[in-house]
Amino acid sequence: MPRIWFLNSLLCLLVLVCLLGTVTDAACTETKPAKKILILNSYHSGYKGSDDAVQGFTETLLRSLPETEIQIEYLDSKNNSGKEYDARVLDLLKFKYQQHRFDLILSTDDYAFNIIERYREALFDSTPVVFCGTNSFDRSRLSGKSGIIGIDERPSFDATLALIFSLHPGTSNIVVIRDDSVTGQLNDMEFKKAASQLPGKATFSDWAGMQLDELTGRVMQLKPGSVIVYFASFVPDRNGDRVSSNEALRRISAVSPVPVYGGWEFNLGKGIVGGRLLNLHEHGAAAAALAVRVLKGESIDRLPPVSPSPNKDMFDYNELRRFGIPQAKLPADSIVVNRPPGYLWSHRVDILATISVLLLLALVTSFVKLINSRKNLKVHRDALMQRNVELEQALSKVKVLEGIIPVCMYCKKVRKDEESWQQMESYISQHTEAQFSHGICPSCFDDNFSSKKKK
Repeated sequence: MPRIWFLNSLLCLLVLVCLLGTVTDAACTETKPAKKILILNSYHSGYKGSDDAVQGFTETLLRSLPETEIQIEYLDSKNNSGKEYDARVLDLLKFKYQQHRFDLILSTDDYAFNIIERYREALFDSTPVVFCGTNSFDRSRLSGKSGIIGIDERPSFDATLALIFSLHPGTSNIVVIRDDSVTGQLNDMEFKKAASQLPGKATFSDWAGMQLDELTGRVMQLKPGSVIVYFASFVPDRNGDRVSSNEALRRISAVSPVPVYGGWEFNLGKGIVGGRLLNLHEHGAAAAALAVRVLKGESIDRLPPVSPSPNKDMFDYNELRRFGIPQAKLPADSIVVNRPPGYLWSHRVDILATISVLLLLALVTSFVKLINSRKNLKVHRDALMQRNVELEQALSKVKVLEGIIPVCMYCKKVRKDEESWQQMESYISQHTEAQFSHGICPSCFDDNFSSKKKK
């Protein structure tokens, strides 16, 4: 008895422990806080390049960690600059975020990373940082620093120049149109480094910081053999206001007698032929892949400190056609945008209309056949019913003689009962619908009426 009591007590204790563990796990799961990310965006909302990077980052990260809270701080460095502005930005960040705790900081483009590089400890303590959009990143900037990794936004100017000389063998003059901002100067350094590998190939002209009217006027005067390489973040107009990268490109390309190449995907479809382009949406997605690994628990200092930019050969079909560039000369796996649809797609309305008419005709034909079949079936059914009626009427008139009929072997009378006999024809007429008529067969005629009989 004590032994059974002990076993029951032990079983109850185990059940209680399991229940407590389940409740504890559920409570931990319910109270586990969502990850929090702060995005320091160097520019302003509406700037195509950084918006693409942020979109690629958020879409990719939320697919893996959908509960993550993401906050964006725009630093507006395209429209403001200088030491006084930098001080105000720093004061604002301290005021807003010094008491906040984030699981990760994403910085986009150079200005935001410069803030992180100088003031990370004061603003965000040792919060892990992933950067993207930093132009031609110098790896030595991470020397002695921990908890910082990112994607190098390095344009493939060397590959784009190789494409230009391959697609336009007669090129003798390359004109660079860029802005004179810090970003523009960094990009120009990369371009000049790539151009230095091609001595004697062509002359290189740098049209930096010119007003839009002056640029369009000079572009219109370019002669065959010239090619433009465009990587301006903005272009000033005659009033000193900044015209956006794509709008300035649209105006320049519209009057250009020579092809325009670029370095960034967000200019594709706006006037450049193409090139080995930096796709900032993919750039942001690559940064998100790193962020997910960090947020899921991987040590940030064991990941590659700087990853290369995922650049791709991309072209605009309209510009290829405008300058007579055959697609067969493009590198393998090139992406071509604005390609016209094939015959089936371009005529899809007519094709669908024709298919619809044919299906309608087939449906009508089938319906008519069904109606005719039902009519024929009714006719056959009526005929069959009439035949059945006739058969039943015929059968109703038939009487069948069955069994053994006693017949006299001499006079052929049929016995009706034990006492009476009846002529066979009378018996048959009485028991069936058959009627008899009388005649004389040749044999009987000879026996009864022949001349021999008379004699």
